[in-house]
Amino acid sequence: MTNAINKKLSELLGKMDDKVLQVKLNSALDMLKNSNPEELAKKLKKIDKDEIMGKIDEIDQDKLKELNIDVDEIKSKITEADLAKLSNLIGDKGDEIVNKIKELLNKC
Repeated sequence: MTNAINKKLSELLGKMDDKVLQVKLNSALDMLKNSNPEELAKKLKKIDKDEIMGKIDEIDQDKLKELNIDVDEIKSKITEADLAKLSNLIGDKGDEIVNKIKELLNKC
């Protein structure tokens, strides 16, 4: 009985995590397109760029499916201009990070 409850809770939490991740991705894309560039640049400068690159390297097609991320939807929402803007806002290693993102999106 307890195992059945634990399993059901795990399934529900997993679905919540997927939805939270999708909301965060959509929020990040919206912020990139509509946010104050200076505010966004400040937030990005606080993030460890090597950690970002490492996290991108951990992602593959199976991981995206596991996380329930629709790559086609992301591709339809993000433009080359958005990626150029992101690269400029990131600053140091911006080009490398954006290139890794492009490679990831093209692989999937």
